[in-house]
Amino acid sequence: MDIFIKHKIVETPDGTTILLYIDPNQTEFAQELELNGQKSDNKTLEVEVRNYISRKLHPNVNAKVAKVMLGSLLIASVTLTELAESTYATDVSSNKQSQQQSTDVKVILDGKVLSFPQAPIIKNGSTYIPIRSVSEAYGATVWWNGDSKTVGIEKGDINIAFNFGSSVARVNGEQMSIPPSINIDGTVMVPLRFISTALGLSVDWDNATRTVSINSPLKETTHEVVAGDTLWGISQKYGVTINGIKQTNNLNSDTLYIGQALKIQNQTLTAPNEQMNLIIQQQTSGTDSASYITHVIQKGDNMWDLGVKYGVPMYELLKVNNMTQNSPLSIGQKIKVPVYQIPVQPTVSEKHGEYLEWWTEAQYIFSIGKVAKVTDMQTGKSFMVKRTTGANHADNEPLTAIDAAIMKQVWGGTYSWKTRPVIVEVDGRRLAASMSSMPHDVEYIKGENNFNGHFDIHFKNSTRHKDGLIDHDHQAKIKIAAGLA
Repeated sequence: MDIFIKHKIVETPDGTTILLYIDPNQTEFAQELELNGQKSDNKTLEVEVRNYISRKLHPNVNAKVAKVMLGSLLIASVTLTELAESTYATDVSSNKQSQQQSTDVKVILDGKVLSFPQAPIIKNGSTYIPIRSVSEAYGATVWWNGDSKTVGIEKGDINIAFNFGSSVARVNGEQMSIPPSINIDGTVMVPLRFISTALGLSVDWDNATRTVSINSPLKETTHEVVAGDTLWGISQKYGVTINGIKQTNNLNSDTLYIGQALKIQNQTLTAPNEQMNLIIQQQTSGTDSASYITHVIQKGDNMWDLGVKYGVPMYELLKVNNMTQNSPLSIGQKIKVPVYQIPVQPTVSEKHGEYLEWWTEAQYIFSIGKVAKVTDMQTGKSFMVKRTTGANHADNEPLTAIDAAIMKQVWGGTYSWKTRPVIVEVDGRRLAASMSSMPHDVEYIKGENNFNGHFDIHFKNSTRHKDGLIDHDHQAKIKIAAGLA
């Protein structure tokens, strides 16, 4: 068990320092360190520091000192020069070796795996990416002054500037230490962790999979409830879950009041409306052809029902018509409705399904309101389901109590979050998918199917509702259903 409960990485004028906080419940170890303020020479401390850093921290944390803390009390300092050399010797022995090791480094930003024109490399304990990729991945503006060899990165109210090869940078005018930028085959490479954290993103390193995970901070907005608002409609507008809204606002029921102020929290890069912008851009140049038909608003029409009728997400109908959730509809008003012709993709075998992208393909085939036959790949058992809701992935309910009973049998007699590869048959198409059977949240087929809630079916690159991130376990099962793994 770790003696440290958390760590912080602090940039100082003298370089990077790691603060390691001792678990106060580790009283036996605390006594060994003589926490009465006397200096300890116990070698156990260095061993614990070495083990913690090698397991928990990314090699690009090029720190000189680790400070061991008990609350706000400094217990000891450990010089990391020799530690870094021994722990990461294979990473920093030479530029050539570093570049060879970098080929298996994966970078994920808000659940999306990033690709680079020049592969990331690890040099002197720091992971580097091409400077131009910062602009593409983070939505930042990058500029270069050839005379002074100055790099500038700007996003919102954050300004980063440093000279090429310098170990000093300025972030909004404040001087900070930075691993020097480097040139690889004519490409300027910059330190990933420094740039990410300076832009307000969190960075984690998984040593087992050699994966850097970068996540945008949660942003919070306030929604004022108006007549006609529902938790479902609000969740779709902002790309969050109903449970997320209820938990953030401590709601015990689904009842809303006009004028009520609701806090909405979401990650910066994952709201469906922003994802929709990307989808529309992709479809203007993709192979999937989109045409438009006109719908004339009739008495009783609303955008949700129209989305179900035409198999198009409500937020997409709003987007293509330049409308919002609160836009009024008038009898006789004409709105555009996109219609997609999704080409049939080849499959590995008759047993496997089409490997279709959720955002641009699968969600239009298996649209809200559609009934489908789901077949479990392992047992061969089948049951009928109806997609009743869902934006980031398909939310579904068993069609009847018999279908619910078959589902439970497939999952070993108990509904579960465990994922299984499945084939979804709808409108003559067989789609590769992954499913969990645990009932949760809202339901629409009330009392008719002996199933309280809905369950999840994921397709290629679909995401979780709770955080907008890709579920890699689901994605692995989808590949099995497609015969690609």
